[in-house]
Amino acid sequence: MENCIQKDFYQLPALAGGNFTQFSFGAGESHVRLTSIPARRVQLLFRYQGDESLMQLLLLTDALKRAGTEQIDLWIPYFPGARQDRLCNPGEPLSVKVYADLINAQHYASVTVFDPHSDVCPALLHRVKVVKNHAFVAEVLASLPGKITLISPDAGANKKVFELSAYLGALPVVRADKIRDVRDGKIIATEVFSDNLQGAHCVIVDDICAGGRTFIELAKKLKEKGAEKIFLIVSHYEGSANEALLQQSGIDQVFCTDSLQPDASGLIHVTDVTNYLALQGDTK
Repeated sequence: MENCIQKDFYQLPALAGGNFTQFSFGAGESHVRLTSIPARRVQLLFRYQGDESLMQLLLLTDALKRAGTEQIDLWIPYFPGARQDRLCNPGEPLSVKVYADLINAQHYASVTVFDPHSDVCPALLHRVKVVKNHAFVAEVLASLPGKITLISPDAGANKKVFELSAYLGALPVVRADKIRDVRDGKIIATEVFSDNLQGAHCVIVDDICAGGRTFIELAKKLKEKGAEKIFLIVSHYEGSANEALLQQSGIDQVFCTDSLQPDASGLIHVTDVTNYLALQGDTK
């Protein structure tokens, strides 16, 4: 019976000639308008591009429901606020819960996220499906030369990287850790728990790259311990890191998905995140 139900496919940002349009009024309010009558069941791919894009998602959801859609399955590869999953300082919000509450209030039939930062995000979402980074990383590793050593960049990544290693056939893992100043979040020290990485091809795996300081300092330490090649694989790349500093630290290549729609370059290799999601419809 499931296969007999007509489904429409929508995605934000909207595509030219798609099934809806989006724009802003002069005062700054977002607006969307459907250009065709939607099906009873709709599949919606949402690539977060700042909080204005989240407002557009909520408006589109409301428009679909008012036009007769009964069920919406949401794919949101990068979930906003996922890194703000605990309270570190007085006076701060629990950001991930604020975003999760907004999504839950829409009563989507399912919410699929890709490689969330921690278990907190999926724990807060209703009817959530988590897609791990395993297939993405395996695809990248197949293109890399030499014997690979996985690098876990900090204590928070250990569980995910060891699970990834098991999936890949028990690849060796080297743990690292960083110490932050809790007042401003700056990294004040980096430690790699290996005495000798002479000639190793090291692959750092993490979920998010923002400014890149974690990976820059880690790469320097890996080079000090003899690493021959260093690759960085991140599921979500913000595009705010200084590429020159990444290269100067010893990182040879960075691999990411287009969940945040970063620009590709000689250093940055971007893969379509929909390759790893169970989507139906044209996502190009």
